[in-house]
Amino acid sequence: MFDLEQSIADWRQQMLASGIKSPTPLEELEIHLREEIELQTKLGLNAQTAFEAAVQRIGKANMLKNEFEKAEGAKEFRAWGKIQIIYSIGLCYFSLFIVACIIFKLGSFSEISPAQQMSGLAAVAMMILLAGGGYCGHGLFPVILNKRMRNAICISSGALTAFWWVTFLSVILPSFDFTTSQLDVAFLWGFAAPFGALAGFVTGFQRAAHRQTTAIDS
Repeated sequence: MFDLEQSIADWRQQMLASGIKSPTPLEELEIHLREEIELQTKLGLNAQTAFEAAVQRIGKANMLKNEFEKAEGAKEFRAWGKIQIIYSIGLCYFSLFIVACIIFKLGSFSEISPAQQMSGLAAVAMMILLAGGGYCGHGLFPVILNKRMRNAICISSGALTAFWWVTFLSVILPSFDFTTSQLDVAFLWGFAAPFGALAGFVTGFQRAAHRQTTAIDS
């Protein structure tokens, strides 16, 4: 004898086995399934036929898995787009602020010499070139579709950059008797330029994977 609740439970197991493990989508699918079964039953079908028709109407497990993966991919792509916008705006504002301080000798840059101005501007330019070069040169980066592995690599590169910053701040800078303006220029080369390299690597590396994912989905 056909057991509707057992059949629905078996259907849930098939969904889980196919890879749909997020509780919310699975609960929503079950609600739609039960609503469809109720509708088919009202149309005169028996419980077993109504269940089979409802499953057929909602879709097979593999098809649903692919649709959920596409939806998740689109959501991640939109989030990545927002991150890129915030990153670009932040980098532009920071660069303009530093350039203005150097050119107009604002704040701690008030005693900066012309040669130091050129060096400071070169450090900012290097940061922008490294950051922009990595972003635009995403095609040169290896494509790693595994998100966890990509994040681990990005975190590791961030940790290495942080290690350099700590070394620069605690070992290199104390070894020299810098004036305030010299310290500012040294800071730009020691902190801003490596940040550009890190930003360029992370954005280019991630962008390569996201563009490949988009190409596969399309």
